[in-house]
Amino acid sequence: MTKVNVGRFRKRLLSWFSKHKRLLPWRVDGNPYRILVVEVMLQQTQIKTVIPYYQRWIKAFPNIKALARAPIDRVLKLWEGLGYYARARNLHHAAKIIVRSFGGKIPNTPELLERLPGIGKYTAGAVASIAFQKPVPLVDGNVARVLSRIFYLRRDIAKPQTQKTLYELAKALVPQKDPGTFNQALMELGSLVCLPEMPKCTICPVRKLCRGYKEGNPSRLPLKSKAAKVKKIRMVVGLLDQNGQLLIRKRPDRGIWGGLWEIPGSVCANGQTVERALAQEFQEALGITVRIKKKLPAIEHRFTHRLAQIYPFQVELKGSGLHKFKTRSIRWADRDEIRKFSFPVPHRRILHQQCE
Repeated sequence: MTKVNVGRFRKRLLSWFSKHKRLLPWRVDGNPYRILVVEVMLQQTQIKTVIPYYQRWIKAFPNIKALARAPIDRVLKLWEGLGYYARARNLHHAAKIIVRSFGGKIPNTPELLERLPGIGKYTAGAVASIAFQKPVPLVDGNVARVLSRIFYLRRDIAKPQTQKTLYELAKALVPQKDPGTFNQALMELGSLVCLPEMPKCTICPVRKLCRGYKEGNPSRLPLKSKAAKVKKIRMVVGLLDQNGQLLIRKRPDRGIWGGLWEIPGSVCANGQTVERALAQEFQEALGITVRIKKKLPAIEHRFTHRLAQIYPFQVELKGSGLHKFKTRSIRWADRDEIRKFSFPVPHRRILHQQCE
C-alpha cells in the first residue's frame, strides 16, 4: 500500500467531476427525502435501471408524508420489477417512523439513519454526506475498486478486514468541506472511468497518483473471492381461471418476493415432478383439487445465487362452482384488477402472455 497526496487527489478529482458528472435527476432537484429514496433504490441496482423508477416514485410520493400515508400495495406496485422488494417495505416503514418520531424530517446523522429499517452503514453515510454534508466516508463497489487500485491494495475485498481498511482509506480522503460532492465524485470515477475489466486510465484525472496504474496492472484489482456457485431450482405455477377471474394469492411479508401477489405454485422437491408439486400445492395450501388443462412454455429467472426454471400450467377445478376463500391473501381477480396488483417479474411475464 502506498501513500497519496490527499490535497492533490481531491483537487484533481473534484475538477474532473465538475466537468464530467452526469446530470442525474436527484442531483438536479435533490433534497434529503429524494436522496434517501434513490440511495435505497441504488442498493443492488444500477443507475440506468433506477432512473425511471425514481421519477415515477417522486411523482407518486413527492415527500416523506405522502409515502408514509400510502398503502403498502401501492408502494410495492411502483417498485414492481426493481427487485429486492424488502427495500420498498423497509423504506415505507422508515417513512412512517420518520413522520412519527422525527416530525417528518429525515435524520441528518449516520447514527440516527442506521436506526431506520433497511438503512445500513453505506446508505446512512451516503444520505448524511450527500444530503447534509457530513464528512462521512463511503465505500460501495465502485469506490472499493478505485481505492484498491489507487493504493494498490492486494487483498480480498470481500474480507471484513479489507473492508475496514477501505473505510479507513476513504475516511482519510473525504474532506470536511463539501464531502457529499467528493463522495459522489469518487463513485462517479468508478462508474465512468475506473471500470472493472478495462479501466480508462488514459482519461483518468488521478492516474499519476495511482499505484495500480504505475504497476501497469490496474485491471487485476481488486482481488475478489470466487463467486458462489449458482444453484438450479425448478418452480411450478398454476393459472386457475373461473368465469374470467384468475386465482392469485399474496406472499408473506418476509422472504423472497415478500408482500407481492403471485400465481399459486411452489418450488419442486428433488425427484418430484412439476405436475405432482403443483397438485400438492393446490391441495395442501389452498384446499382445492385441480387438474391440468394445458402446459405452457417454461421461463427462466435469475436470482442472486439461484437460477429458476419456472413451469406454468393452465389448470381447472375438479367439480363445479366458484370456490370462495375466507382470507384476504387469496382471491379471484379479473384482468383489470390484476393490472393493479404487484407481481414478481417472472409471474408478470406469465400473466402478460396469458391475460393481456
